[in-house]
Amino acid sequence: MAETRYKKRLRKDLDRWIATGLVDAVHRETILADIAVPSNGWSASGALAILGSVLLAFAATSFVAANWTELGNIARLVLIFSSLWGCYLGAAKAFRRDHPALGHALAILGASLFGIAIVLIAQIFNMSSWRYTVIGIWAVGAIGTAALTPSRPVLILASILGTAWVWMETFNPYAPGVLWGYLPLWAITLGTAVWLRSKVSANLLALGLYLWLAFMIWDFAQNDRLSALQSNAVFILASGGSAMLFAALRDRKAFGFGALANWGTTLALMAGFCIQFPLDRYEAYEQRLTTGDSGAADRWLNVAGVSGPDYWVLATTFALLLGVTIAWRFTACPGSRALSIPAAIAGGLALLLPWIAGALGGESVLFLRIFVGVSLFALSVGLILYGAREGRRFAGGLGVALFIAQALYVYWETFGDLLDTSLFFLMGGLLLFALSFGVIRIQKRIAPLEEAPS
Repeated sequence: MAETRYKKRLRKDLDRWIATGLVDAVHRETILADIAVPSNGWSASGALAILGSVLLAFAATSFVAANWTELGNIARLVLIFSSLWGCYLGAAKAFRRDHPALGHALAILGASLFGIAIVLIAQIFNMSSWRYTVIGIWAVGAIGTAALTPSRPVLILASILGTAWVWMETFNPYAPGVLWGYLPLWAITLGTAVWLRSKVSANLLALGLYLWLAFMIWDFAQNDRLSALQSNAVFILASGGSAMLFAALRDRKAFGFGALANWGTTLALMAGFCIQFPLDRYEAYEQRLTTGDSGAADRWLNVAGVSGPDYWVLATTFALLLGVTIAWRFTACPGSRALSIPAAIAGGLALLLPWIAGALGGESVLFLRIFVGVSLFALSVGLILYGAREGRRFAGGLGVALFIAQALYVYWETFGDLLDTSLFFLMGGLLLFALSFGVIRIQKRIAPLEEAPS
């Protein structure tokens, strides 16, 4: 068997440590022999068995559909439920005999047949009003299967089903409103993901949660309750506050919350970047106006909104969540203090920006665009410095991505007609090099402090 990268690196490190006298040479082979054998998360047989279970689930669906008219209701139920329990019993037997790949495959097939059984019952009793609720019930059954097995592949299926449920209901024109029933399902699935330590499920749950959150804000904004700036600001505060909460739980070594925090931070930055677009559209509209056009005030009202309770109640709630979690991380995790002040300032700016825009009026759109752009550049630099100082690669990477995106946006919107393309990128390259040298100087100053004895 080929050596792992870790073992190869350890061999080189041991030779170097032995040469410098840090490790006794007699312990070299003992240390190498003590390395735990890595467990393969996937094997060829396991992957093929799981893929086979998926194909069998499609076969069962096709068979029932092809013979639907010939089979009576009792025959349909007996066929599906006997196959369902046969898979569950077979999975339990496979796990008892230490055949996990076969057990996971049968568990997935059983969870799939459970969904087919639910659809069958709904059709027999003509429950057309359920819409996509059957997907949610199917997800509950898959979660139960994953917990009893236990099986991370089945939990991934449950996470996909839950995300699909909220996705379908979000874009369903006949849905009555926000799918509040997704929240308890999400919490139960997250608890199971933490227990089974499933990173894939945690990422899928992040997608479902922030999709639900975005739709909730969009639904609240209907009938002119929130403007474009107000909706963006609320989403920034909501995703940023939840991300800070998940980051605080991640700091306490809670499994899976790092993925939730990363998704929330990414979406908050994306919403902050996109807040420039309604300002951009209004400025382009304003430049085409004729003198005395009465539509400018109404158009600006759609951008900035009315400073009423509809906005302040929702925005203040999420702002409080962000403020409390920032304070929590500031006191409980000293390493996060470098990010606390920029995060608090960004949250405050997001909260007050619609009010500032409404107070200044449409004539201030250029000033607001410059202000937002400068704030995004400052935030990106802060993320880069924080990532370099604390070893947070994800935060540093987000800062670099935001800096590049904002630089490109400024180029296309501002400098495209004024500067030559090569000159713009020359300036951008020099700025990035200057930023890189600044990070290197900061790291050199921090290194002696970290190496000094406490």
